[in-house]
Amino acid sequence: MNTKVRVSRYAQALLLACTWMTSVALASAQTPDQLVTQTTERVLTLAKEAQAYYAKDPERLNKQVDEVMQDVVDFDGFARGVMGTYASEQRYKALKTDAERAAFKARIARFTETFRHGLIETYAKGLLKFNGQRIETVAGRSSVNGVNATVVQNIHGDADKPYVIQYTLRKDRSGSWKLRNVIIEGVNLGQTYRNQFASSAEQYRGDIDQVIANWRVEPDVKADAKAAADAKP
Repeated sequence: MNTKVRVSRYAQALLLACTWMTSVALASAQTPDQLVTQTTERVLTLAKEAQAYYAKDPERLNKQVDEVMQDVVDFDGFARGVMGTYASEQRYKALKTDAERAAFKARIARFTETFRHGLIETYAKGLLKFNGQRIETVAGRSSVNGVNATVVQNIHGDADKPYVIQYTLRKDRSGSWKLRNVIIEGVNLGQTYRNQFASSAEQYRGDIDQVIANWRVEPDVKADAKAAADAKP
């Protein structure tokens, strides 16, 4: 598949996931299927409204996306997961001085903020690509197992076949469903970002400050493919 097409699909899918999850707190008694179906309509309305003003006032949409994401995304946890071993407790405990530990925490905070801003800007633009697509929650393919749930959607566009998004949800302590991961046509988005970070860390010889300074949110499909190839025996 063309790399640009895949990146566009990543952007659309994650923003869609983040947006429909905002209604969870108000409708925790609903099933994940119901939440997805009802809030998808919100997403499409938001996208339609943004077409009229985005060119002149992009910050308006960015602000809306920021408000959405702050409600549904654990940016600190997400960023730590992307950083992998570079943000691990084991690595922190191995540090010898207070200065090293302070720098470690500051580095995580800086990447979290960089990651957050990148997500907001990238997926706000991705939202605009929703233009008349038909989105359906696939009956019979979603499941709930205790505090875990999986919801599957098909997005129908210009292609002959729809592309498939699988959302992984988990209930938090308050009983609200929270987005934990997104898999787009079999590609694990969370793992893709983690592979991207690891590849960049290798490129900059372990200089995480350089990784952060040069970070981009658009999923690096090539880095993901390289990591997958390196993992093969």
